[in-house]
Amino acid sequence: MKESRTELFVGFFLLIGLVILGSLVLKFGNFDERFDNTYPLVVTFDDGGGLLKGTDVRLGGVKIGRVADAPKVNLENYGGAIVNLDIFNDFEIPQGSSFSIGTSGLLGDAMIEIAVPSERNGKFIKSGTIIQGEKTTGLGALASSAESLSNKGQVVLEDVRSALVDIGSAVEKLDQNILREENLKSFNRAVAEMAEALDAINNKVLGDTNTENLRELLTNLRNASIKVDEAAIKIGPILDSGNEAITSIEPGLKKLTAAAEGADQAFEKINNGTGLFNSLLRDETIKNDVKGFIANLRKNGILFYKDNSIEADIEEKPKRRGPFKPR
Repeated sequence: MKESRTELFVGFFLLIGLVILGSLVLKFGNFDERFDNTYPLVVTFDDGGGLLKGTDVRLGGVKIGRVADAPKVNLENYGGAIVNLDIFNDFEIPQGSSFSIGTSGLLGDAMIEIAVPSERNGKFIKSGTIIQGEKTTGLGALASSAESLSNKGQVVLEDVRSALVDIGSAVEKLDQNILREENLKSFNRAVAEMAEALDAINNKVLGDTNTENLRELLTNLRNASIKVDEAAIKIGPILDSGNEAITSIEPGLKKLTAAAEGADQAFEKINNGTGLFNSLLRDETIKNDVKGFIANLRKNGILFYKDNSIEADIEEKPKRRGPFKPR
């Protein structure tokens, strides 16, 4: 009797354990969701790493679906993965929502996150729609960014290492060629000579006497500048009156120029013409007659004018002509 009772208790506890184990299997195996009604969506990602069959699809942290099967390669461009989703019929996703791969939990399990746009038009994504997914977010994105930064850091370190090598080579050349003991001595000698030259300039050129003379020169230049300014102020009105006089002379100069041009034209006509003036200038006979006329006019006057040149011509003529000479 006692043995049968013990077997009964053992069987009872074993049955309870099997029920609990079956419940856990059903719970964590999501067997209950297999009987939920869903509609399909297709999402393409550039990288579908971490996604498995049954991966959660979440909206605002709430599971609204799952990945129907393992991601497939996009055979159109071989540049990404195609992921088939099963969304529960109880949930409708607004148009314009973005799909991205994120992580959840401390272990970083992959999941698909849906972000709803801030502005909605009241329409929802239809069954079978193909959607372009966004870049990976969460720990996966951080890992990818860390890897990219690590690669860039390696490149930067290589550049820094190369730059340090170049700097070391340059410093070595500088030490060997420029910073030699001979060059340093020459440099120190040049600095000492420059210091001596500056002292000589300070003592001889910039002495008290030269400084005083320079100060007096500057004072005289300042006074001369003031006097020049005063003279310029006084000369200003004189120059203005001179400009007015020149302005008043300009019409007379223009008339004088016109008269000179007229005289030139008259002389040109006299030289080129055939009138009395041209004859007086060029004909010797007329010139002699005029001289004789003026001489007779001076000798006899206007009332008793007599042409002596004609009488002289008559007297010069002989009274008779023939072979005999007059008595």
